[in-house]
Amino acid sequence: MQTRKCITFIFIAVLFLKYFNSEAQNNQMKFGAYLDSYYTYDFNQPNNNQRPYVTQYDRHNEFSINHAWINGAYESEKIRASLAIQTGTYPANNYGAEPIWAQMIYEGFAGYRITKNGWLDIGVFGGHFGYESALSIDRELLSPALATEYTPYYQSGIRYTHDLSDNTQLRAVVVNGWQNIRETNDYKSVGLALDHQMSDKVFLSYGNYYGVDRSALGTNVWRFHNNGIISFSPSNELKLTGIIDWTLQEAGSGSQSVVFLTTIASYKMSDKWSINARYEYVKDEDEVLINGFGPSYNQSIVSLALGYHPSAHVSFKIEPKLYAGNSDYSANANSAFVLHSGVAVRLQ
Repeated sequence: MQTRKCITFIFIAVLFLKYFNSEAQNNQMKFGAYLDSYYTYDFNQPNNNQRPYVTQYDRHNEFSINHAWINGAYESEKIRASLAIQTGTYPANNYGAEPIWAQMIYEGFAGYRITKNGWLDIGVFGGHFGYESALSIDRELLSPALATEYTPYYQSGIRYTHDLSDNTQLRAVVVNGWQNIRETNDYKSVGLALDHQMSDKVFLSYGNYYGVDRSALGTNVWRFHNNGIISFSPSNELKLTGIIDWTLQEAGSGSQSVVFLTTIASYKMSDKWSINARYEYVKDEDEVLINGFGPSYNQSIVSLALGYHPSAHVSFKIEPKLYAGNSDYSANANSAFVLHSGVAVRLQ
């Protein structure tokens, strides 16, 4: 039933996109739609077909819709705004704690250009740091890394974006919390991010987050997160990226931490075909972010993805993925092999 509704939703939207966007050629209003469908097979065959630890591509042995949205965006010299309404298993998992109205919002903000190179946005927007997008069409691999899954996909508050130069961008946010639209306590959180394109071959980024958040036990904890990215492109075909995410959390029992180390290698075999590999090491012995079946989470994860991109608007990907480590992947196993496949279409 959910899949049928999603397909109908996007189909109706697509019928009108060409008309609306043609009518909008002479103004600043644009419309778009996105559909990300998938089939995943987990050889551990989890209970109730629900895969543990992940929010994207989490349904085992089931054709499903990961993410679908329709949006309208407006931008002029001084004002911009965007609203995207969503459905799928991705919002069901990530927005489940939000009010019903908020679960539908993938993006919803209004912005004003307060300086020549600076925008101030207020509303719901994507996380201000990190390497991988929430959208599979913009990622090298189909599935996101656990570092992506356990850092904010979205935030609610105020965001200031400033282009310091053609190669450097600064972002600063004041938000309700780690990943929530509705406020969960009396505190606000802050964060900064700086991207720098050092050369045609080297890209650097640093982002952080500091605030008071609700733990799984319902108590307030101080959280400080750091994200660092270095990307090296020795040729037009090859790209190598290293990412580190480190979270320090202070609670009544003292300090706790979690570390995510992620490396990605991407090779373009042609304009349409690519092969991509990712290695992840995740250590969360105190279960700061990942609540596992065992006493701690300590995993190595290897993924390999073959991508086909017939156009800039469409991507097909297939991705085998291996989990291994000394913590339980599920209640009766400490390793797993998963096969993902998916297609994403974005029309704008």
